[in-house]
Amino acid sequence: MEVSLVKYFKLYIEFIKIRMMSIAEYRKAFFIGAIAQFVGYGAQFIVLWLMLDHFETINGWTKYEVILLYSFNLASYALAAFFLFNPTRQLSLMIKNGTFDEVLTKPLNSLLYLICRDFNNAYFSHLTLAVSFMVISFTQLGIALGPMQVLFLVTTLIGGALIQGGLMLLMALPTFWVVENRGLIEILSQKARFVQYPISIYNIALQVILTLILPYAFVNFFPIQYLLQKDDFTIFHSSFQFLTPFVGIICMTAAYLGWTFAIKHYQSTGN
Repeated sequence: MEVSLVKYFKLYIEFIKIRMMSIAEYRKAFFIGAIAQFVGYGAQFIVLWLMLDHFETINGWTKYEVILLYSFNLASYALAAFFLFNPTRQLSLMIKNGTFDEVLTKPLNSLLYLICRDFNNAYFSHLTLAVSFMVISFTQLGIALGPMQVLFLVTTLIGGALIQGGLMLLMALPTFWVVENRGLIEILSQKARFVQYPISIYNIALQVILTLILPYAFVNFFPIQYLLQKDDFTIFHSSFQFLTPFVGIICMTAAYLGWTFAIKHYQSTGN
């Protein structure tokens, strides 16, 4: 068993090396794409900053506190999208044209194979931008993070990435049965945009959806309150600020189990 795991790990590393070599062959395209993404999301930060500069606060959240919410959301999304954006967005096309069958012929875990083969390097720019604005926000808010806060921040980002990645994958799974599923993916993924702002500004029904059904609120709204020492949990318990890693594990586990179920019941277009 150990030999098999080591062998598979080496194979995954080789796939990543091949991917990096392909990026190196087209360096200009990589840098142009990264700059375009950086400028695009940078413009969103500027628009958000200008809006907040005008209104000063949103439901008791100051300008840099809201920018911190946005930064956490973008950073965790970038970490998830590195690995799952391409596999989930291309799944419909692969099933439709039959190329997904080739994935299943590999002596590897199909999901890990797709992750290693198709990870999206363009999200380096998103992550760089998000981390930069995090640093700016913490500096402007006068918050110095100690070792425990840094550990909390890192585990929160990982947990948030698992939430975003798990939901990304779950939204893609209906593709195995309805084939064309991009509309649903786009509609559901827009829910993540709501947590660019404090969810306490929304009505109770939407807060419940963003917390208990599509748990995007655990990506940033709840955990950031620990770092900012805020108390804006609305109808939810304050313990929610510490649950992000656990919610992330649950989301990703559910998504992987769903993937395994879908693979077992997959009907090739050639059948």
